[in-house]
Amino acid sequence: MSLVDYSASSSESEPDLILEKERPQRKKRKLTEPHHRPAIAKAPPPLPLSFHSLYATATRTSTSDDPSLHAGRTRQIPHVIGHWPTHLYLEWHPSTAQEYVLQGLVDRAASAVNTHPSKDQGAIHSFLRSDLGAPLPLHISLSAPIVLHTDQKSPFQELIEAKVQHAQITSFQTHTLGLKWVSNKDKTRFFLVLILSRPENDQLNLLLEKCNAVARHFGLEPLYHIPQTHDPTISPSHRDSTDQTGSFHISIGWTLREPSEQEKVHMSQAICPRLTITFSQLKLKIGNSITDIPLLPGEKSC
Repeated sequence: MSLVDYSASSSESEPDLILEKERPQRKKRKLTEPHHRPAIAKAPPPLPLSFHSLYATATRTSTSDDPSLHAGRTRQIPHVIGHWPTHLYLEWHPSTAQEYVLQGLVDRAASAVNTHPSKDQGAIHSFLRSDLGAPLPLHISLSAPIVLHTDQKSPFQELIEAKVQHAQITSFQTHTLGLKWVSNKDKTRFFLVLILSRPENDQLNLLLEKCNAVARHFGLEPLYHIPQTHDPTISPSHRDSTDQTGSFHISIGWTLREPSEQEKVHMSQAICPRLTITFSQLKLKIGNSITDIPLLPGEKSC
């Protein structure tokens, strides 16, 4: 029985011919089938508020205070091992449109003092962007600059969480009403701030009350504390008032030189667009650690 001899050319060319016949059909089918159309990219979901607390602070690289590295600013609380600078506050991340409005107000303040932003003491510095151009959050302070010892950190956090939870304080909105200049306690820095409306259910005053109560419990200075007075000309209702709505503010810029009275009047008369700001959590910063303390569901964002 003889073996059938197939030529090399025929055995190699037939599969090639089959493939060549199939290729155009496959390409044509891919072009006509609808599921091969390019997908439209969807916008990613917004980041949870807690994400902003993960990388909100930088690692301390020096224990000494060098104002030349911070546009002339000096540290209010000197660094001491075992002491933990602590801050209670509400954080706001302005939208792109809101940031544009706020930067316009900072620019107006800079033009009012006829100073171009520089290292000069009279320069107006913005809180809206970092030195690298990244957007920065703004805040409402609910505590004075305070310091905890290491053994107070956990009890302080537990007490403030318990008081906020027990008070059943809900999330809320406030609105911008205008602008003014305020100074820090030592009058070493001056801040251009947004004046805020009183929330519908007075949540700002309620949160301040709880934060101040915890501060007093640990022998620390409360924020916006009104000393008791025995002046008979002041009525009891005003003497014991706990409404600090006029004190709450959001800083958007700062300078080392005190603005003149004319400059202060100029900014207080500036038109400040009505911005709606929503808060849903209290933040506690101890050292470089930030804890989010959620408020109950409340007012909806407009």
